[in-house]
Amino acid sequence: MTRAAPLLVAIAAVAAVVVPYAALGGGSYEPTPVADPCLKREWRKPGDLQAVLEQVALTALDGAACELGTSREELVLALRDEKSLDAFAAEHHITRAEAERAVHDGLDRSTAEAKAAGALSGFVASLIARVIGAVPPWLLLETLERARGLLPP
Repeated sequence: MTRAAPLLVAIAAVAAVVVPYAALGGGSYEPTPVADPCLKREWRKPGDLQAVLEQVALTALDGAACELGTSREELVLALRDEKSLDAFAAEHHITRAEAERAVHDGLDRSTAEAKAAGALSGFVASLIARVIGAVPPWLLLETLERARGLLPP
């Protein structure tokens, strides 16, 4: 019996995990579907500039992804670097310039929407517009992330 004890303990441990997992619906797991980037999202009233910039970036990526016929998540992965953006453009049968233009257009639209909603001042919106024009798309996310760290909470 002593030799069988470790095996029985292992079987009991597996049963202790598998039975509750199955009882709680673990066997029918389905991942959350990716959000439709073409659905219009209402502007929230965030409490600080960092949250506004985050919403500007997400709304811009939604707009660009909708224009390009892809998901926001796939577009974010394409904006990691130049190679990723080139591969994305080739996969979607567009030029890199078209992909870049879609991202810039999305940022322009989301900045204008934020300004119209009163979430951004004209000064901050003009600064963002300058960044949009000066920074390549594959660096925009990194630039916005770094800018977030420089802003007061």
